[in-house]
Amino acid sequence: MTRINVRSVKTLKRFIAITIAVMIITAMLSSCRKNPVVSSIEELNSDQYSIGVGIGEAGEAKVKKYLPNAKVVEFADTFSGYMAVAQGKLDAYAFDRIQMELAIDQGQEGIKLLDGTVGEDTEIAVGISPKTKVPDLKDKLNAFIAESRDSGLLDQMYTDWLINNKDQLPDIEKPTDPDFKLVVGTTGIVPPYSYYKGTELCGYDIELALRFAKYINADLEFKVFDYSSIITAAETGEVDCIMANLNKTPERMQEIDFSDCLCLMQTGVVVRDEDPEAAGSSSFADKFVKTFITEDRYVLFLQGIEVTLLMTVLAIIFGTVLGFVLYLWYRKGGRLADAVTSFFSWLIGGMPIVVLLMILYYVVFGDSTIDGMWVAVIAFTLIFGSGMFDMLKSGVNAVDKGQTEASYSLGLNDRQTFFGIILPQAARHFMPSYKAAIVALIKATAVVGYISVQDLTKVSDIVRSRTFEALFPLITVAIVYFILAAILTAIVSLITANVEPRKRSVKKILKGVRRDDRDITPS
Repeated sequence: MTRINVRSVKTLKRFIAITIAVMIITAMLSSCRKNPVVSSIEELNSDQYSIGVGIGEAGEAKVKKYLPNAKVVEFADTFSGYMAVAQGKLDAYAFDRIQMELAIDQGQEGIKLLDGTVGEDTEIAVGISPKTKVPDLKDKLNAFIAESRDSGLLDQMYTDWLINNKDQLPDIEKPTDPDFKLVVGTTGIVPPYSYYKGTELCGYDIELALRFAKYINADLEFKVFDYSSIITAAETGEVDCIMANLNKTPERMQEIDFSDCLCLMQTGVVVRDEDPEAAGSSSFADKFVKTFITEDRYVLFLQGIEVTLLMTVLAIIFGTVLGFVLYLWYRKGGRLADAVTSFFSWLIGGMPIVVLLMILYYVVFGDSTIDGMWVAVIAFTLIFGSGMFDMLKSGVNAVDKGQTEASYSLGLNDRQTFFGIILPQAARHFMPSYKAAIVALIKATAVVGYISVQDLTKVSDIVRSRTFEALFPLITVAIVYFILAAILTAIVSLITANVEPRKRSVKKILKGVRRDDRDITPS
């Protein structure tokens, strides 16, 4: 146990040192790049410039229309686009001008906002699922929007959140006897529309959802998705509607319906701020406080670790059992078992993890109410079970067949031979692969944000969207994954130490062997 701990600590130190070295080298290389100084949006209409846009956002269509000569680069999240501009990897980023102003005011370093906007204003509306379970949802939404506009509520909300940077939800009474359940899809990473304040969702769209739920007397549930998967969630009926600063674009209108316009959005452009004091002005202490202490954000990280660990442990347990059961069936099941298990191993082993997650979440369990985390557990159980089955096959095949014949000659039956003689020797062959599969499984869980699961990686995205700091969230995630992998593999090593043949007693190995009706097991 001591050797394992010492080795893990040494490896962890090397990992941290290498990570810091890579970050320093990357920062030095980025600072060496000299991008052309851009002073106006019109200058970007050249093939020497690259402009980042959000996947499916209105900014993409506007850049292609009004700046056709520029190179367009898509980003899954806005923060990554900001960082690419600040580090000189990207010339500009086009997005909601109000969000850009807020990001710069709240600490996003290394970028500045150009004067003017790109193209015409874009409508922001509520996306409506074609499979919503709320009757006449579009009519109800439009009636609510019309009444809220006439009463001045929408204008007041716009002023509070988008102009005055309001940071507190009003106290809105929840229905005591709801007529419906309203499931609202949102992102949680786009202040001031939808973001996390501490561990609770906050913002313009969150208040809108709360007020609308009260308006139709509905129980309200939020599900958090990335923009890359939130439209799919609405298409498949996973959510009834989307409230997440959703641009009303022609492409999206082909997939889902929209409510009447809530407000208009202007597309602005940020470029790198060449002022040397614009980047890196925050101290390490300030960054640490913003990442973990402010609004008790450490609680989010703890929750993310809990979800990641729970998914991983359950998948390891269930996957090990699944793979073992499949192998036992394959071992004695004949041609049918051989064909089925081989097809299962080929199908699951060859499918990308994200694709399997999406198929299970949006297709297989699309009409069910099963939580995304349990869908993830099922997906990772299938993946780990497939790997376990293959490991058992290769491990058992590596054991000399003479071992089986010798066991039979000693009077052991098939069950005693397999579990007492063959499997312990096979474990010596597949155990290194088993530990490697655990490490791979922990890293694979990082993609569950696609199906509305707030694991450790998703929490990192949420925190970065609020703090505009990449250092501590990303390093924390990397170190935690490394520690979890080290702990789980160490536990597996301790648990499986008893299967090592050299450490097992002769009495235990030969238990049950009989000759002339007398037990000859050594005493």
